[in-house]
Amino acid sequence: MNVTIDASEFNTIEELHELLKEKLSFPDDYADTLDDLWDSLMNHCALPLNLYWTDFEVSKTLIGDSLEEIVVLLNEAHDEIDDFVIEFQ
Repeated sequence: MNVTIDASEFNTIEELHELLKEKLSFPDDYADTLDDLWDSLMNHCALPLNLYWTDFEVSKTLIGDSLEEIVVLLNEAHDEIDDFVIEFQ
């Protein structure tokens, strides 16, 4: 599955979580937390998954430090899941 996240699709960390939930088909009880993001990536994603994040620098400006925690988590998931690729463009 190929999924694209674009900075124009969200303005807050909450909207980013909602977008990830929608695009990655996370369960209905997904909460806007790093723990739930990790759990959903590990247990509820259709694989293979190629996640492309366009206009990433704009996202960094919008979200700030909270985004860094998500980036670290996504990179760790990439290391753990063989069929998960993430590209920040």
